[in-house]
Amino acid sequence: MRQQKNIFENIDWVLVTFYLAFVLMGWMNIYAAVYNEDHSNIFDMSQNYGKQLMWIGTAMLIGLAILVIDGKFFATFSYPIYGTVLLLLLVVLAIAKNVQGARSWIEIGSFKLQPSEFAKFATSMALAKYLSTLNIRMQDTKTRHEYYLYYLSKTKICFNNVSTEKIKI
Repeated sequence: MRQQKNIFENIDWVLVTFYLAFVLMGWMNIYAAVYNEDHSNIFDMSQNYGKQLMWIGTAMLIGLAILVIDGKFFATFSYPIYGTVLLLLLVVLAIAKNVQGARSWIEIGSFKLQPSEFAKFATSMALAKYLSTLNIRMQDTKTRHEYYLYYLSKTKICFNNVSTEKIKI
C-alpha cells in the first residue's frame, strides 16, 4: 500500500470545494427543472433528482476508492480494463437497444450502461501505461503510430455505434 499515513494530505481542497459546489448546483437545477408538487421530497428516488443523488453518492464512493487503492493497481490492470471495455463496445454493436435515437446503451434490467463513457477512462489508462514504459519517445514514428492505434481502436468502435443509426432530419 501507499507509504503516506494520510491519503487526504495532498488533496487540493479548494478544487474539491469547487467541484462539490458545482455538483450541488447541478443537482438543484435538476430538482428545479422537473419539480413535481406530488413528489416534493428532494430525496424521492422515483424522480430524476433522486436518481441523480444516488449517482452523486456513487461517484463520491468511487472517488474515495480511487484514493485508497494503490496506484500500482491501475498500472497493472490498465490493459485488461482496456480490453474489457473494448469487448463491451463490441457487445453494444450486437445487443444495444435504440434509446432516443442512439444505439449506445446496454440494458440490464432497469439499469442502463453506456460503455463509451468507460472507454474514455480505459483508453487514458492504457495510453498512460504504454507511454510510461521504458524506451517510449513520442518523437519516434513507431510510437506515434502505436499511440494512434490505441486511440483509433476505441474511436472506430464508438463511431460504428453512432453511424449504424439512421440520421433523422
